[in-house]
Amino acid sequence: MSDDILRQEIDGVEYFTIASTGESGMSQRGLSRLCGVGLRAVQNLLDNLTKKTAPHWLQSLVEGDLYLTKKTAVKGGETTPIKAQVCWGVLRYYERKGRVEAVRALDAIGAIGINSFIQAKTGWLPEQYQSSPKQRQQISRILSTPQPWTLMFESEFEENLARLSKLHKKHIQNGKYYWEFIYNWMTPEEKAKLDIVNPVLANGRRKHKIHQMLSSQTKQRLSPHVTSVLILMKSANSVAELRRLVQRQYGVDQPNLFDGWSLE
Repeated sequence: MSDDILRQEIDGVEYFTIASTGESGMSQRGLSRLCGVGLRAVQNLLDNLTKKTAPHWLQSLVEGDLYLTKKTAVKGGETTPIKAQVCWGVLRYYERKGRVEAVRALDAIGAIGINSFIQAKTGWLPEQYQSSPKQRQQISRILSTPQPWTLMFESEFEENLARLSKLHKKHIQNGKYYWEFIYNWMTPEEKAKLDIVNPVLANGRRKHKIHQMLSSQTKQRLSPHVTSVLILMKSANSVAELRRLVQRQYGVDQPNLFDGWSLE
């Protein structure tokens, strides 16, 4: 493989970035996995694009070059990476055809852009192509691997949630309220990264608790907020009243909880 090409394989998907330009792409096999279809299906679609017989949804891709580079040597053989914008078009095609995998991939990619998505995977981030420092700091608040579980929410937090929602402690949807009152400072970029490193499973839960994916600095900064919300919960008699108290305390735009805070 050329020294100018950065390659990273994650969960069976190969990502490529040309170091000197920042242009990015994926392997055909990797793209097929993200789309939830077989390799042959993607290859046939690319052939149709080359022959200008592709579905009308993909006609905008017909005139351009589909491939990032010529054949590139990788472990176990060779591959011809597909350009990022072509990957995006193919994913959208399979999203419209109802492929759940493609929908999930686009949800994760859309918030940060496919080039930034792949560049993050390959580690290519020269200054002129980086997202803003603020965006990078925000994304860095979400870890790539979970930390060991530690207590972040006291039992009385859940007890008060149950009281306010008029439900038994075992029956309340804790996650819904945690998102609303604790985690709604997250940016779209942070939520996208969280969904990549700790996705929602078929049972509707995540494998790891969200606070296990937060950097230590973020948890330290968040801790007083959790305590403050608990105090407001004790003063409220309903979820609606708690919402009013939280909005009065922090304003509707809770992300300002982290304004001006740098992790660097």
